[in-house]
Order: sequence, then structure tokens, then C-alpha cells
Amino acid sequence: MTDSRRKQILTLLKKHKKMDNIDLQKALFCSLSTLRRDLLLLEKEGLIRRYRGGVVLEVERNHVISTRYRENVMIHEKEYIAEIASTFLGPGMSIFIDSSSTAKALLPYLSELSNSVIITNGLQIAYELLHESQEGTKIYMIGGEAIKDAESVVGDYGNSFLNLFQIDLFILSSTGIDSEGIYEANFAQALFKKKIMRMAQQNLLLVDDTKFEKKHAYKLADWSALECFISNKKPPETYLKRAQILNIDFLF
Repeated sequence: MTDSRRKQILTLLKKHKKMDNIDLQKALFCSLSTLRRDLLLLEKEGLIRRYRGGVVLEVERNHVISTRYRENVMIHEKEYIAEIASTFLGPGMSIFIDSSSTAKALLPYLSELSNSVIITNGLQIAYELLHESQEGTKIYMIGGEAIKDAESVVGDYGNSFLNLFQIDLFILSSTGIDSEGIYEANFAQALFKKKIMRMAQQNLLLVDDTKFEKKHAYKLADWSALECFISNKKPPETYLKRAQILNIDFLF
């Protein structure tokens, strides 16, 4: 890869954040095979992240990516994950759903539930459920500090409020996972999710394949704290072996 093309690719991604391979190829006037080789090298350097049919600019480790940005990346993969996760939902359940864009893909399924209790710390999730959920379903929003980039609320202010609920299912995502544990890029988010995980009867982690082998500063949980992982792609064999040993379902 020439230095000139390398700079062009990074300049384009800094401007657009996300690009399809075809658009990137046209902008660079190169063959698709050449582009793939260049992107593979950049991914190995940790500068970009490839996905099916396109590429996104990689962000700094432990940096919280804005919800608006995450909602427009890996859309089909998140919909695929949500479709599998929807099989865990049922009428009359008490569900806590976190503010992640992956969990947000479940909104069409959550809105169909009847006589349920849905609790969230996602500002946009609460707003949309208020307008779309079935009659008889109650929507609750916790109190705390509102985080702009994550469009969520965290903190200790909602602790006594949360203790009033019996939570059947906690649907969460994370910013990273490896064979040692689950990770978060934000300390307050990690603390908050830990509390909900202890309260819930079942914890369901939604994680796309770009989070595999990503370790961040804050360890959210060990694998043993979860009952099921759902992803869009088959994970490394080490993950499947560990899940089998711990009697955890890893669906994909």
C-alpha cells in the first residue's frame, strides 16, 4: 500500500466515519482486490474496522462512541441479533433493557409485548416505547446523570427506585469481550450494569463480532454472571469451549 493511498483512505474515513467498499473504491480509483488488501493492513494496525461490505474508522480504546454514530453502523447485524434475542421475550415479563444501539434494535419486538413492565436507562428507548408499546405495558425510566454521547442515564440516584422491581430479564450490550470477561469503556456504565445484573433473574448479552477480543479498562463481569450470549457471527472456538464449560448458551 502506498503512503498516498493510505492517507487518502484515512482522510475519507475521518470525514465520513463509515463508507461502503464500492464508494471507497471509486474515490480511490483502485481495484476492489487492492482496496481489500489495503483495508486489511489498516485493520491490523488498529486504525479501521471492516464489516460486511464496508469499513468504519476505529476509535480510541476506552472511548465511548456516540449513540447516533453506533445506530448507523452494523445495522443488519444488530437486526439479526435482535431477531434471535426476541425469542427470550414474552408477555407479562419485567424487562430491563440498556441504552446500547444493539439492544435498541429490539424495540419492534418490545413494542408488541402485552401487560409487561419495561425499565430502561436509555432516553431514546423510553421515548419510543412510550409511543409504540401495547396498552397495559408500563414503561419506567430510572433517575440519574444523563450522559450525552450514550443518550443514557447512570448513577446511584436510581438505586432505591430499582429495588422496587423484580427483573426477569436484563438485556445488555458491552464494548468488548474476550475469554476472560466482559468489558465497558465507561466506569459509570460498568457500575450501573453490574447492579442490574445482580438483580436480574437472567442476563442476556448482545454483542456483535467487532467486540470480540476487545478489552477495555473496566471489567463489567466474568462470563459466569451471564446465562446467554447472542452474536451475529460464530465466535472463536475458545469462546464456545468456555461457554460449554460454564453451561452458557452462545447463540449466533
